[in-house]
Amino acid sequence: MRGFFLVLGYLIGGGLSYGFAQPSLYANPFIEQIEHYPQEKLHVSTDKDSYIAGDTIWLRAHCADAATHRPVAASRYVYVELRDDRGSLVRRIKLLSRDSVYSGYLPTQSLERFGDYSLTAYTLYMRNPGPEYFFKKPLTIWPYQESRRTQRNTSVRKVSDFDVSFFPEGGYLIDGYDCCVAFKALGDDGGSVEVTGVVKNDREETVDTLRTLHGGMGCLRFTAHTSERYYAECTMAGGKTERFDLPASRNTACVLKILQTEENFTVLPISGRPLPKGLKLLVHCRGNICYHKPWNYDYASLIFRRSDLPGGILQILLLDKAGNALSERLVFNRGEELATTDMQVQGSLKQRTKVTLAVTATDPDGGPAAGDFSIAVTDRAAVPAATSGSIYSTLLLTSELRGTIETPDWYFEGRDAARVTALDALLLTQGWRRYDVPELMKKEYVEPQYPLEVGQEITGRISKSGLWNRKKKLSRYEMRMIVPSLHYVTKCAVDDTGAFALNGFDFPDSTLYVLRPAAVRGSMPEATVKVARDSFPEVGTLPRVPAQEQKKPYIAQARYYIEQRGQTDMRNILIDTVYVTHHKRLESTRPEHRLAARTWTAEQIKESGAGTILDFIARMPGMNVVGSQVWYRGRMPVFMVDGQIEETIAMLEKPGQEIQYFEDDRYTGELSSGRQIAYTDDYKSLPLCLSYPLSFVDQIGVIEGASTVLWGPGLAKNGIISITLKHGEDLDNAISKTPSTEIGLTSPLGYQTPAEFYAPAYATEKARRSIVPDYRTTLYWNPTVKLDDTGQATVEFYTSDAPADYDISIEGVTQNGKIIQLKKFGLTADSR
Repeated sequence: MRGFFLVLGYLIGGGLSYGFAQPSLYANPFIEQIEHYPQEKLHVSTDKDSYIAGDTIWLRAHCADAATHRPVAASRYVYVELRDDRGSLVRRIKLLSRDSVYSGYLPTQSLERFGDYSLTAYTLYMRNPGPEYFFKKPLTIWPYQESRRTQRNTSVRKVSDFDVSFFPEGGYLIDGYDCCVAFKALGDDGGSVEVTGVVKNDREETVDTLRTLHGGMGCLRFTAHTSERYYAECTMAGGKTERFDLPASRNTACVLKILQTEENFTVLPISGRPLPKGLKLLVHCRGNICYHKPWNYDYASLIFRRSDLPGGILQILLLDKAGNALSERLVFNRGEELATTDMQVQGSLKQRTKVTLAVTATDPDGGPAAGDFSIAVTDRAAVPAATSGSIYSTLLLTSELRGTIETPDWYFEGRDAARVTALDALLLTQGWRRYDVPELMKKEYVEPQYPLEVGQEITGRISKSGLWNRKKKLSRYEMRMIVPSLHYVTKCAVDDTGAFALNGFDFPDSTLYVLRPAAVRGSMPEATVKVARDSFPEVGTLPRVPAQEQKKPYIAQARYYIEQRGQTDMRNILIDTVYVTHHKRLESTRPEHRLAARTWTAEQIKESGAGTILDFIARMPGMNVVGSQVWYRGRMPVFMVDGQIEETIAMLEKPGQEIQYFEDDRYTGELSSGRQIAYTDDYKSLPLCLSYPLSFVDQIGVIEGASTVLWGPGLAKNGIISITLKHGEDLDNAISKTPSTEIGLTSPLGYQTPAEFYAPAYATEKARRSIVPDYRTTLYWNPTVKLDDTGQATVEFYTSDAPADYDISIEGVTQNGKIIQLKKFGLTADSR
């Protein structure tokens, strides 16, 4: 009878009200967990969701702390992938954090298939919770011209069968109580389907009807009775009817029941037996505990004021005295998580005129917001409205729930009863996923397996040939790495197993790295190197989303715009490849070549029979190589590669190990910086530029006397050994012919070189009268618009030749974790 009095207590108004500010009597295990393992959330803003082949997808990744939603950039890179509906990777880019901003672009040229695509974004640190936490959004890419050869992946959806799952509130049906049961209908292709039906008991009596509200989901209510079983007869569009059993009642369970109004919600535990002792109620939002206390039998229910709670998903748990979860319920609270964002339009919206947008953002407390946002201005006639989900629905909804959520913004486009009920059905069917609360309450914390990615890293292993020495003395090697195109060299130790890890550098994509193992001291047999390949997580694909009805001929209008532009298509500005050729016998204009006292060409170096750069230097007149010491006429020369003094190599400062300082000039080398160094008889002290394969070298020369003054004072007495590397096609040929046993070559994914969105400016009358047509579908894109100290920002762009009818989308996160979001649809001269 205990359950009866609990319900009666609520009905007669016996509930008590609690606010968020009330302190907890218990330690907060979530803080401990977050300190051990903070988590990230990602949202990617794109200029639009629908593209024509040849367009560029402009994007900005917003990375936020999962608990506070404050912007973070602890991970140095964000990876963005574009995949077709089969899961095949089309593009992958690596965005470098620049001033804590991740932005980039994806070209769509050379696509072989058109239609449905998915955009996925993640950091390597997000591999810890798993791919289901990655950000994903659907995109559509259409061919510029339809033809019989066009490969399409947007075939008409065909669903032959479906399944309906039922989810009682709190986990179980309890006999004698009015129960809310959510349901979800999925087709055999994994997408949602719309169904209608009836619920019957085992006497064939109808107890309720059902109908999906959104995304194949809905709710039904009925009172279960002892010894009765229930089933649903559901009919899918097209006429197919199936029978599905509902879960059986479990009267021994303790179930949380939630009664909601717009101002508050009431938590009520029910059971078919007296509630056990030692129960606790816990309410948290993104790991921030809102309430955690023993359940008090003196009252039947608890009333929570929504205004006292943070916005987003609240997880409510009924725990037993051992900390095990007996029942779970999710509630969405529309708290103050949005910054108030306003925009004023200044200027004319006539063709080819400047428009100024004055944006103001205010925190919920009334103060000016601090932070930045991305903004996209698109032509409404040629770009359909986005359906992939805003930053608000990403941070507050989809990042917290299991599974894929179709058109998440739909739930927040109004507060009518249908949307409120549909959102509740969503929370009942796709449960919480970010924290295992019962384990946390037992102080069983999860530790991250993968660390934060703070920079680029190349790893691998070396080995030696021979039957008896494959694993001997591997730690006496070091791995030397060269980036020929950037004149960068570094090195790292090799452990006893032959493993190495090179890091501490950042280079753009398509950079070639040359790895070569070398003995730390003395002469040792050549070792081979095997470089580990880049490893990326499996991300999967989005399930097919039912096609949205197009009310406007967007694609036809976009193609018409492209036809109007003709040869002046401004979607992508590409520079043709330029090939520069010269006759090798022509005198070089490079100063290190003109000022060299003697020079040896690649052909002469090859004819000498030398095997390494150091070997060739030993054969040069006036040179003396003893062990690792290089002397030119009794003094230590300075090395230069492609006109740059290798200070990062030669000016190492490790006294007593690699470099020793002397006062007697007979044993010193005086460098441009005024420091004096001498190489010890240690192979570590050799400049790393000597590790370049000899086949990479185009010329080696000696600069001496007054000719050295161009590179700094004090070098005349020592001289300079100038090494010039091959470039372009010559270097590529040399690399391809270098034996794989001698070096390791790798070109891992590097960060994307930034590019700026191009939009014409019509600042003069001559520019406005230009005959070049301007029919852009994206008129303006800026990934980073910063708010000033007053919370204001100004954006300027020029209109095109098309009639003014624009959609504007603004998305961002303030420094306090509040969401900046503003959407203006159909901005015209009249609507201003």
